[in-house]
Amino acid sequence: MKKILITFVSVISFFSLADDVIEMEIVEIIGDQSEVSGSAAVITNEDLELYEYTDIHKILSNVPGVNFRPEEGYGLRPNISIRGTYGDRSGKVTLMEDGVLIAPAPYAASSAYYFPTTGRIHSVEVLKGPAAITQGPYTVGGAVNLISTPIPEMNSGLLNLELGQDGTRRTHLNYGTNSDNVGFLVETHMHDTDGFDSIRGGGDTGFDKDDVLLKLRLNSDPNADVYHELNIKYQDSEEISDQTYVGLADADFRNNPHERYGLTAMDEMDNAHDQMVFNYVLDMGDLEVSATVYENDFARDWFKVDKMDNGDSCGAGTGINNVIAAANAGNACAASILAGTNTAAVDVKLKHNNRKYSSEGTDLKLRYQGENHTVTVGYRDTEDSEDRMQWYENSDWFGGTMSATVVGSLPGYSSNNRITTADATAFYINDEFSMGSLTVNLGYRSEDWEISQDRFVDAARSASATANGYPKELVDADNNSFGVGLNYDVNDNTSIFLGFHEGFTPNSSNSADPEDADNLEIGLRRQNDNSSFEIVYFDTDYKNMLGSCTASGGAVGECEIGDQYNAGAASISGFEISADTSMTSENGTVFPVSLRYTSTDAEFDSTFSSDFWGDVAAGDDLPDTPDSQLALSGGFVTSNDLRGSATLYSFGSTCSVASCASGTQIDSYKVIDLSLTKKMNEKLDVYLVINNVTDEEDIVARAPKNGARAQMPRSALVGLRYHL
Repeated sequence: MKKILITFVSVISFFSLADDVIEMEIVEIIGDQSEVSGSAAVITNEDLELYEYTDIHKILSNVPGVNFRPEEGYGLRPNISIRGTYGDRSGKVTLMEDGVLIAPAPYAASSAYYFPTTGRIHSVEVLKGPAAITQGPYTVGGAVNLISTPIPEMNSGLLNLELGQDGTRRTHLNYGTNSDNVGFLVETHMHDTDGFDSIRGGGDTGFDKDDVLLKLRLNSDPNADVYHELNIKYQDSEEISDQTYVGLADADFRNNPHERYGLTAMDEMDNAHDQMVFNYVLDMGDLEVSATVYENDFARDWFKVDKMDNGDSCGAGTGINNVIAAANAGNACAASILAGTNTAAVDVKLKHNNRKYSSEGTDLKLRYQGENHTVTVGYRDTEDSEDRMQWYENSDWFGGTMSATVVGSLPGYSSNNRITTADATAFYINDEFSMGSLTVNLGYRSEDWEISQDRFVDAARSASATANGYPKELVDADNNSFGVGLNYDVNDNTSIFLGFHEGFTPNSSNSADPEDADNLEIGLRRQNDNSSFEIVYFDTDYKNMLGSCTASGGAVGECEIGDQYNAGAASISGFEISADTSMTSENGTVFPVSLRYTSTDAEFDSTFSSDFWGDVAAGDDLPDTPDSQLALSGGFVTSNDLRGSATLYSFGSTCSVASCASGTQIDSYKVIDLSLTKKMNEKLDVYLVINNVTDEEDIVARAPKNGARAQMPRSALVGLRYHL
């Protein structure tokens, strides 16, 4: 974070979520759904301040229909799913910040090893159903848009200081100025911790992550007949985190779920991200034009245990996942390697998962608003790439100690020495029109994408591996999809809605076809003065499901990272329920209560076998998809500005692989969080948050690399928010 920064923001775009900030807020008013054709949710800044969560998984637990696979307990590398889409690295969800695609390479390599720092995010929008058709390229489940801190309406800012257990410190500072024609914001977010896990033999397991954000707005007279606005945004972040892919064998998890193996002491993620966005808006009243140009660059090196040469003396393979599986099967030799009590030195291979990503694009939108029709036309041109240069270092593991590493040679011709590039264009048109109490949204989207790859004969990349067919085209494909949403206002308090859309996921390899699915939702909303209720039934009928081989999970056999596999037909259906109410006592204390519940039935409809999915029988459940999810909150707000809240999170059972073989089960589990906030005066709040109050130690995931993982143990933090 040692750059001088200049910059940007508000990406105002129709049908990009950021463009619909005002409209999306209307989604929270049950009974007025005319602005969004389908179910949607907004988590406001006030909501985020209640618990000051910095883990996006925890935040999205309060949105029905969204589930996830936890990993390291901090949400650094999220695995987000919407309505049962495969959640590994959020690769099947359209991720955005301020309406701009934010995955490192949305087409060439969508797995989101980069994710915006949640602690600096101002609000979150989630779009599901037929409205998702405008948010591509991943339209089966939907989209998540993270909205950064806006330029304030008047000169103001925020200083948030936080201290917690395990040496946790967080500082969030922003300040902005505003006038009729100029607005500016500068923001920094610094977050570090020693980590809640320990390493056998010593070492930290936390992270250190810093962000800087700058925004500049220049605009004409707000009252002018023709309004012009230029927004510039620059964001920069750096992260060092002592995180590992290696979980625990079951016996070791039962002994101490928060003690990592000593052989992971050198594991470390080192990454940096920067984004530049220019956005121009022309508003002529009924007609609005928006043009956005953006560029994202992300570089990371995740140095971590990958394999070990044990000479197969244990009867296990060389992958760390094989050793964990063997230990779970009762193999004492494999268990001794993990414990560091092995009687002969083991050659551990640590891999530099070193990659660079680039994503740039132009996004054009035109919106015409007539008396009964609102027509939106959008076009986006995108180029992105992934550059892999990955090599090994070797260390002897003996007596619970890792020797100094020996750096291996850089790769020649292999999958570890390659550049993958993608070019894509997308077009959509949407017409929203009203006929009395009925509002109709009709949407059409077309997507064209080409992906190519080059591999090289040597580390210097002096020549392409032409003898092996490189450079080669991996994909040249297109897709057209349609969606319709209907909303009918029964009365001032109640509305019903129905939506259908054709969803799809683009493929990035010629080894599999694109994913496509028909999606249906039916819902009811009702709102009174102090309560609201919504229930939605959803059904996703996959004609062809798609899986991508990553190092982070999913594959049960050997596959080359980046390869894709089809799984044929699959069915996902369920219910989403949201309910809010509040009661007020005679002394003026308000008692708010909220419920978010999702029930999901997700299963394969085909019998097949592949290196990615394993042996699958029709009727097997989709992996890492809990059958239920609940967030139940209750609290109080007193007349002297004291606020408290308690939330119970409950997650149903699932398995990490489709066959649900022994050692892959993840039982249901529960977590309770508490918060207490006191407003000291108009400028100062102080707060206390306790996560996992009952100190639960359940298995919450078995990936990456098959090992069992626990949630964050009980932890407390205190903080203050001072409004400048």
